[in-house]
Amino acid sequence: MNDVESALHDIARLRDQLAASSRFQGLAPGIVALTGGFALALGGWQYLAGEDDLLAWILLAAVCAVMIGTEAVARARRLHRSMADRLLGATLNRFLPVAAAGAIMGIVVLARAPEHSRLLPGIWQLLIGVGIFAVLSNLPRQMVIAAIFYFAAGTLTLALGGSPWPSISWLMALPFGLGQLLVAAILHHASSETLHG
Repeated sequence: MNDVESALHDIARLRDQLAASSRFQGLAPGIVALTGGFALALGGWQYLAGEDDLLAWILLAAVCAVMIGTEAVARARRLHRSMADRLLGATLNRFLPVAAAGAIMGIVVLARAPEHSRLLPGIWQLLIGVGIFAVLSNLPRQMVIAAIFYFAAGTLTLALGGSPWPSISWLMALPFGLGQLLVAAILHHASSETLHG
């Protein structure tokens, strides 16, 4: 019985290693592009309305996460079949701590130190870059471009966050809108390569 258990354990470990190094194809370019469009639309609306409410951005992030997550689960089950749960688990185990850190930071800063809230957009963008780097082994190799974009945008946004201009709506909308459109373009290109390659 020990040999059988050992063999099953080895098979499970090999499946986990395979999932950790396999390309996750659950992210739908169209849904990711839609989240970029939502970011640009919210930024434009806030700018025209003279609003700078980060709570609207937190709500949008939650809605977008649910949209992307729901589609990712459905696509992963369709494309990865028996490996879907392992691939989802491997990807989420690397990305969720970064997302949780961003959420905790946002809640604490807005609740306890709202005078520093202009720094949150840049910090969130840097964390997205860290998250992409964390799951890079499961994503198309070109996704490094998106990670670098988010690092550059986060750095610039942090630098601008210390001054009253531009508004928070643009510090959020432009980096996240353009960043998500870039991610969608990379995913689309990678899926085209897979179909033709």
